[in-house]
Amino acid sequence: MKPLDEAAHRRLIDTARKKEPASMYFPNAFVLHVYSGIVQKENVWISGDRIAYVGPDEPMISEKTEICRLSSHQIMVPAYIEPHAHPFMLYNPLTLGSYLTEKGTMISVNDNHFATASLSGRDMHSFVQTLDQTSRHTWLWWAYFEENEPSTEALEKWLVQPFVMQGGELSHWLPFKMGSRDLCEKLFAVRHSGKRMESHLPGSSLNTLNLFAAAGISADHEAMNADEVIHRLNLGYYTTIRYSSIRPDLPAIMHELAKHRGLDLSKLMLTNDGASLPFLKRATHASMIRHAISCGIQAADAYRMATLNPAVYYRMDDTAGSLSPGRMADINIIESLAEPDPTSVLFEGRWHVRNGKKMLPPAEFSFANTFYRADRTHLPQDCPWGTVTEVGLDLQNSVITRPYTFDPSHALAENECFLIYICRSTGACLRTRIKHFARSLQALGSTYCASGDLLLIGRDQNAMSVMYRKMKDGFQGITAQFNDARTVSIRLELLGIMSEKPVSELSAEAETFIAQMKKGGFAFDDPFFCLFFLTELHLPFIRLTPEGLIDIKTNKIIAPAH
Repeated sequence: MKPLDEAAHRRLIDTARKKEPASMYFPNAFVLHVYSGIVQKENVWISGDRIAYVGPDEPMISEKTEICRLSSHQIMVPAYIEPHAHPFMLYNPLTLGSYLTEKGTMISVNDNHFATASLSGRDMHSFVQTLDQTSRHTWLWWAYFEENEPSTEALEKWLVQPFVMQGGELSHWLPFKMGSRDLCEKLFAVRHSGKRMESHLPGSSLNTLNLFAAAGISADHEAMNADEVIHRLNLGYYTTIRYSSIRPDLPAIMHELAKHRGLDLSKLMLTNDGASLPFLKRATHASMIRHAISCGIQAADAYRMATLNPAVYYRMDDTAGSLSPGRMADINIIESLAEPDPTSVLFEGRWHVRNGKKMLPPAEFSFANTFYRADRTHLPQDCPWGTVTEVGLDLQNSVITRPYTFDPSHALAENECFLIYICRSTGACLRTRIKHFARSLQALGSTYCASGDLLLIGRDQNAMSVMYRKMKDGFQGITAQFNDARTVSIRLELLGIMSEKPVSELSAEAETFIAQMKKGGFAFDDPFFCLFFLTELHLPFIRLTPEGLIDIKTNKIIAPAH
């Protein structure tokens, strides 16, 4: 969010005093006042990238003032805010931010974990500044931390940056419950910085929620029903309600919350929680607002969840979250409160979308030199078909895996595939099986996973060996060959997990891949989340690591890698 320099501050004041002409003027326009919940006609004056005045008076104008007359039914509402973004789910921060702005979500608070392993603190600052210079979105950031990652000193250095809004999200929370000194130090560091702090506490008891609230956790996004929302609200948590491809809880939760007449909704926010493609198209903030209203939530409350509430939570309501003097001129023009999709988008006082037409050309910019891929010199020369563990992964849904035992000497069952995990940095390998991933998949190779390692899955060992050589030779992304001889690939040039293609183009590729995977026997909704989270250690019940197959609950290796 651009700081207000002294010259711009003076111009803003002089515009409000009618000593300087407004740069833009919206006469007699309906405005949603999120503080009061009232919609009424106002004259709105803009000075550069800030709102100078909202009221009945007319501004000083000149030949340079852009006068913007809205139709009699259109309404001006504040920019939507994404409070919990994971900007690396095939898309990258620039392409995601550009897409969100076009859809009316002009501010996002982003997970920085994807960059911490690749960039130094100085390079991360440069990356953030480069993004800001594109003037396509407002990117704000987390200070990611877990036990032993990063160091407390590195965390403290990142926390002091003005664009860092919170610590978190703390996903691997079990070590803290067990008394981790390292996490205790980091929780205190975030608390001492004065920044917000978010947790990831699915299914947690009231005792666990109390413990983390006492430790300084101020928000959580893992409530899965209305009762869990109310438990968090009662303990002072800001509670973010999700509409993502694997947890589309929002409509059911809103329907139940609407029955609680008089419930204070000022601590509720909305997120798509890093929605994978193509679900992101259905999970814009406009869509979430519409769902909330259709479930019985009052329109003003629904809009506050996407505007004022996150602005207040992140202590930036003096510059965002409402159409008030001194705030950023980030404005959505909608056709009615029942239709939150903007037909025009004004970002920092400039039109990004006008009457449905995009006003900016695509960004001609590459992060290829920023997010390069580490070398693969430690990988074995040929596809490793050595020692096989007898413990496999049984998919319960797109992301939850339970262990099962199998006899390696037996042929694959109809719903089984071979699975090989290879650590890119050490060459450590785990060979096992996975259930319910596919029935007619010859081979799939993927660098798309949380750890950045290599995954090979399939029913044809020869095809898997060919796929391995392709990946060892430098392919980054996901490529799959099916029994009908069709091959579908998504290239992910950045760290093997992000593409530089615009969201619309990438979404079409993702849709094709999902359709082919389901045709090939994938039993659930989201193969992208499935691949990504096979190596993510905050989800039950077993995961792939360089040490081997780990039982998350006990933190013990149940099948070692070799």
